[in-house]
Amino acid sequence: MAHIVLDTRIIETSTGRYMQRLVENINDHHAPESQHRYTALVPVDVVDKWQTRLSNITVVGSPHRWYTFAEQFGLYRQLRQLKPDLVHFTMPQQPLLWTGPSVTTIHDMTLIRFENVDPGESRSVYKIKQFVFNSLLRVVMRRAKAIFTPTEFVRQDLGRFFGKKYLDKIHTTLLAGEIPNEEPQVLPAYEGLDYLFFVGNSFPYKNIRRLVEAFELLQADYPDLHLLLAGKKNEFYEEIEAETRQAGIKNVHFLGFITDGEKRWALANAKAFVTASYSEGFCMPVLEAMIEKTPVISSSASCLPEVVGDAGLLFNPDSAEELAAQVRRILENQELANELVDKGTRHAAGFSWQRMVQQVVDVYDETTRP
Repeated sequence: MAHIVLDTRIIETSTGRYMQRLVENINDHHAPESQHRYTALVPVDVVDKWQTRLSNITVVGSPHRWYTFAEQFGLYRQLRQLKPDLVHFTMPQQPLLWTGPSVTTIHDMTLIRFENVDPGESRSVYKIKQFVFNSLLRVVMRRAKAIFTPTEFVRQDLGRFFGKKYLDKIHTTLLAGEIPNEEPQVLPAYEGLDYLFFVGNSFPYKNIRRLVEAFELLQADYPDLHLLLAGKKNEFYEEIEAETRQAGIKNVHFLGFITDGEKRWALANAKAFVTASYSEGFCMPVLEAMIEKTPVISSSASCLPEVVGDAGLLFNPDSAEELAAQVRRILENQELANELVDKGTRHAAGFSWQRMVQQVVDVYDETTRP
């Protein structure tokens, strides 16, 4: 019996859904009759919560935050004490001292491919962080028994950047979309309005300014149309909001953080979900919009054509005019909007968390086989 440790320390963050579905599906469908014994590392303050949910997995608290010296040394010592036969690092950041058998999930190459310097951050400091992450990834690519990526695009991108010699050990394990376990919650200020909707962070690679530029092009013909931008406010969002107000662009609403229930309502009632992103590892909101029966208009960059398929409209993320033209098609052609909703419903149903976890567990089996 192999002891497999799952490093899911970011399970409670906004990007933790992958870890949540991984451990839940292992617990429910694999661990009960598995040849393996599983341990999951989670933040100390949620051990009881996750141990209650994961009755077939041992849940252990780990106080070691990512991108810290504590991760490099404290987590290393903790792993040695656990004596695993295999560690699954569900994010690239991990102790460089750890040389035991491991597999790693690399979600995207955004930090390397793009600069996301906070307005108040030194560019030189960011460059150092970028260099450190690049160096870490090179170590991970070399020593990991296997690498998991959420899309084929990311798999190929890793091959282009680090060398095609690694492609044989990189496994594409497509993620999925889902409706959160929360009832739709109305946003009263926007009830009854026609609007476009985006949800996500505001780092420069998300290209939110292009959404605003395209929306401005539409205002003369659609003066009652609104643009709703949801996501935790930070310096990037505040900067874009100030620019939008200074330019006098009306009907653009910066919602800040919204709950899953509010997101469900906003998606379900939007004329379209729009994203102009330059870089994604997967982009779950695309599938969430399809599940909520909302047309999708997406950038043609990175993995997005792979995730959207033929169930949405694509545009060049450098062109506000192309985005505006695709929005016009949706607003002026209800038959097209209905067709995209039907295609989206079928397309989203083709993604499966259970299939993704089965693929991961198959690699565990192969890697730990004597």
